[in-house]
Amino acid sequence: MDSAERLTRVQHLVAGLAGPYGNERLWTMVDVLDGVHVFDRVFAFLQECAVIDAMSRSGHSAQAPQDAPQLHDRLSELDEAAALSVLVEISSETLAYRVRGRYSKVKARQVFGRLADLLGHQTRWWSNTDLTGWDPVSRHTMDALVIGAGGGVVVAVLAVDED
Repeated sequence: MDSAERLTRVQHLVAGLAGPYGNERLWTMVDVLDGVHVFDRVFAFLQECAVIDAMSRSGHSAQAPQDAPQLHDRLSELDEAAALSVLVEISSETLAYRVRGRYSKVKARQVFGRLADLLGHQTRWWSNTDLTGWDPVSRHTMDALVIGAGGGVVVAVLAVDED
């Protein structure tokens, strides 16, 4: 399968994921890796979601990264199982109150297992969280970002929440 077909299949797979839940919001980005560095593209995605401010609400310096290198510094590389675990959690429960999210856990495991299959075994995964702690990537009280890059496609899923 070429990267254009893979891109279309991944877009279709995650099309129903994004949206609001109480105070939580989920965004997804699916794009072709065409010479643009992964973290440059994902930082642009965070800007498009309007979750980054140059200054926090209290007037202190920014909590969120201000450029792609700062974003990269806040992320850890994960193995596939750990990345899929975070994706399942952020899509099946909200970050703040742990109420039901977009998918049931069963559905989330199916969706993200298929995503991993589509991206392939050489996919690299990064996240700002292991769901016990995190490095902020947004101005929100809580956030979780997972990035997968493989098979010529980059996918990012961002969840933000307020308590």
